[in-house]
Formats: sequence, C-alpha cells, structure tokens
Amino acid sequence: MSKRSGPIRLPASPALAQASAQFALGAGVVRYVWTHPSNSGQRLRALVRAARYQAQARLLGRRAVARLGERSRLWVDPHRTAASMVLYANPPDLPEMLVWRRALRDGGLFVDVGANVGTYTIWAAEQGAEVIALEPAADTFGLLEENITLNGYRVTAVRAAAGDHCGSARFTAGLDAGNSLAPDGPVVTDLVTVDSLIGDRRVTGMKVDVEGFEIDVLRGAGRALADRRIGLIQIEWNHACAFAVGTDRRPIAELLAGHGYRLYRPDPRGRLIPATSHDYGADVFARPDLEDPCP
Repeated sequence: MSKRSGPIRLPASPALAQASAQFALGAGVVRYVWTHPSNSGQRLRALVRAARYQAQARLLGRRAVARLGERSRLWVDPHRTAASMVLYANPPDLPEMLVWRRALRDGGLFVDVGANVGTYTIWAAEQGAEVIALEPAADTFGLLEENITLNGYRVTAVRAAAGDHCGSARFTAGLDAGNSLAPDGPVVTDLVTVDSLIGDRRVTGMKVDVEGFEIDVLRGAGRALADRRIGLIQIEWNHACAFAVGTDRRPIAELLAGHGYRLYRPDPRGRLIPATSHDYGADVFARPDLEDPCP
C-alpha cells in the first residue's frame, strides 16, 4: 500500500473557482480603498461608496458618477478599471496628480496621450489648462467624449494613436486600459505625431501612457523636445515596454537626456525628486535641465 504525502486535493468546481476569484477581487478593492492616501480621514465613507457601486454595477449593471478633483465628475461604467479607480479614491494617482496641480496652476496646454476615459484630461482641465486628448479605441473614445461633455471643459479630443510618424496602424480592441498598437490588431486607427498636433506651440505638460510604446511617442515629439517646448512630461515606467518594443526604459532616458531633460519621481506630496535609477516603478517625470543651456 502506498503512502500519501498529504491530503487528497479534489479539483475545484467552476463555480467555486469563480467565487474564489470574485472574493480575491473584492478583497483587493477593499485593501486599495482602505490604504489609499486620498482616503485618509474618510476610509469608512470610501468603503461604503465602493460597496454601493459594486452592488449597483453587479446586480443592476448600472453606471455611476464619481467625483474627480474639487468640482469635476466622471462616468464610471462596470469593468472600466481607470474610471473605477476614481470612484475608489479621489484622486487615484495622488502624487502624480498633485504634481499637475502645481504645474498647471497658471493654465497652459496639456497633451494627454493615451487618455482612456479622461481621468487626467478632466483633472488638467479643472486646473484651467487647455487640453488635447488622444485615445484610439472607439468604445473608450466615446466614454472620453461623454466625460468631456459632462464637465463642459475646453478639450480637443482626437481619436488617434500617437507614434513616431503619421499614417495608420493596427490596434487591439475590447481590452479597456490594456489596448495598444499591435501588428495583428483587429482594427485600424489613425496615427499622428505630437509634433503634428502642436505645431510650434509650447506645451506646459504632457502625460504619456501607451502600454509600452512611449518611446515612439517621444520620437514623434522630437522637434518640440529639441526646442524644449514641453515643460513637463509624465511617462508610465513599468515593464510593458519589454513586451511592446523589446527593451527596458533606458532608451527613453537616453532620448530625453539627449534633448536636455532630467528624470524625476514625485514624493507623496507631489514634489519632484531627481530619479536615482531607471528601474521599473512609479511613473517618471521629465523636465528640461535648467542648468544645461538650450543649444
């Protein structure tokens, strides 16, 4: 008779597996809401708000409206991650969005590359900035337009992806915030460059979140970067670039350094601290090095 090394493990039923996944998801939401710094001093209220939304979305399939900033609002639809984050915590990206509150206090032009449903677009517009928002996915672009209309801000929404040349490109669909350029994507989208969008204008700020293709966006802003006409840039700094373009983030750092830009990361209060490494992590900001005279 053989000896067993442990108890017999029966395969989980599909219903049990689904319940376990839902429990894990719910626990993650609770942890996010409870620990988020934007909810400091109002954690119980934030949990109640999140629970009410979850019940409304799951049982009734209804959308909600979340407050963003001091006076703005955002539509929150079921299974829309970026919008849900706003409902769970206002603002969702606290250090980064505090940076923009300071940088845009005098208005100016803000370019939101990879706007999704418009969290940063609406945040920048509330600060008084004129905004150009780019979003290629048709369904997400529709939600972006709804959020612009909901708030009545001065925003130019462009249904296109940004890259290193103008033309067209294939794009994924139905992946919410995970949509990106893909050679075998099911849809075709317009492709523009930042230089073609802004012409000779000065840009106070630009946010770039394009699932790893940030290097192409910056190459398409080469003229503006060379003239240092983009005052501050926020760049997603995770491992997505390894899948998108087969490199880490160092080529971006080198490109920006070649145009006289230095890298920073925000502290919890939104103050920019010089970045000490190129490791993956929180979003990075870049701005012209004032000690390096413009060529």
